[in-house]
Amino acid sequence: MKKHILLFLSISAVLLSCATTKNTAETNTPPTPPVPPVPSEEQVVFQDLAEGDSLFAHIKKGYCFGTCPVYEMKIYNSGLVVLQGTQNIDLLGEQKTQLTKDEMLAFVEMAKSIKYFEMEDEYDNKGITDLPETITSIVINGKRKQVRKRYGYPRELVSFEDLFAALLESHEWNPGLAKE
Repeated sequence: MKKHILLFLSISAVLLSCATTKNTAETNTPPTPPVPPVPSEEQVVFQDLAEGDSLFAHIKKGYCFGTCPVYEMKIYNSGLVVLQGTQNIDLLGEQKTQLTKDEMLAFVEMAKSIKYFEMEDEYDNKGITDLPETITSIVINGKRKQVRKRYGYPRELVSFEDLFAALLESHEWNPGLAKE
């Protein structure tokens, strides 16, 4: 009988310690951080890239043998724009700014008006070497399209690229923070 009582007490002690550990683990779980609100058109606020913010539009202008501007610009769904200026551009290094919903809508409208999603994925002539490469992309209704351009491209594509270039002059840019 003593063996049964001792066994019962041992099992009870193990079960109680497991339950205590489980409760402790549940109460020590860190709270989920709140998602920052997306600014309205009237209240445009510079913000950092939030977790889960996805890419809306992108341009990458490549090197050439001359003085072509070399940069990459990423526009996120929150309106955050991150620019990495590399060469032949006034804004060198990482820079950030914020777009309004109307400014982002201009990209969507331009893409639709030039039939961006119907364009080829690549316009190039590998026999010509001194041409800068430009890669653009946009996501509309969950569908992403990217176009790589060097040679033999439709002129309407330049209109889309000009929307990105206009942001360089029309917005106040803030230097990005150095990564530690």
